[in-house]
Amino acid sequence: MSGPAILCCGEAVLDMVPAALEGGGTGFRPVPGGGALNCAVALARQGVRAGFVGALSSDPAGARLAAHLQAEGVSLTHAARSDRPCPLALAQPVEGGTRFDLYDNDTAGALYALADLPDPLPDSARALVFGGISLIAPPAAAAFEVLARRAAPDRLIWLDLNIRPGLVKDATAYRARLMRMAALADVVKVSDEDLHWLGSGALDHLRAAAPLLLHTRGALGAVAMRGAEIVGLPAPRAEVADTVGAGDIFNAGFMAHLAHAGQLSKPLNLPEDALRAALAHGIAMASDSVTRPGADAPKWKETPCAP
Repeated sequence: MSGPAILCCGEAVLDMVPAALEGGGTGFRPVPGGGALNCAVALARQGVRAGFVGALSSDPAGARLAAHLQAEGVSLTHAARSDRPCPLALAQPVEGGTRFDLYDNDTAGALYALADLPDPLPDSARALVFGGISLIAPPAAAAFEVLARRAAPDRLIWLDLNIRPGLVKDATAYRARLMRMAALADVVKVSDEDLHWLGSGALDHLRAAAPLLLHTRGALGAVAMRGAEIVGLPAPRAEVADTVGAGDIFNAGFMAHLAHAGQLSKPLNLPEDALRAALAHGIAMASDSVTRPGADAPKWKETPCAP
């Protein structure tokens, strides 16, 4: 099958990141971003056939994102094209991470809807990845939830909560959507920040909902939880340039290892050594990426633990 093996479903955003101006001072440099875009590009760099499912604007910013995806080898066959503006995000480093101010009113991404969903899904697709800002508000959030529900019976569903608290306006509806999607998912990935926003008891609730829960902890590494089984691995020491896209790249690293090992299937029946190896590869990729500005994933042979 020549089509995409993994569909990354969600947002493509033009990130404006701080950069030194030629005449002095600091301005912004445009770089491709968004959880689904970052994950798809990282998968493609790891030699995995990836496709983007979401909206791409026909404006210059959107055209830049589309060109970036195509240059990296990501399939756009199932992307929707729109004459609405491209979402923009201003990124600013803050203590403990990066703050994003999103400009998303009436954009291509925000207005992605049920009618834009790929139907049918390509036979080649074995897994779908969801998460990020695309799940915050309808119509896009409702459309991606429907897609996850349609695909869940026979495709691996990966959910990365990747919560951006500053963008959430209806916390009750958003929380309920995340919990419904967690119940559909084969793999749920959370961060310390996600758990803090969700509140007391969230970790136990997610462990009960998802067959496999992955908890990324930044410099402390990551933990995989399946029922009573817990596997934790540390992260290597790294000189951090920024952490933009590290979670997206971790997702791609874990899935890329499964894909190369022939273990990307539903149900996800991984022996402990296979789970440990995939977790190590995800950590290695994310740790490598944070040493460079932006969501800059390594290629398969550049990843420290790749064969």
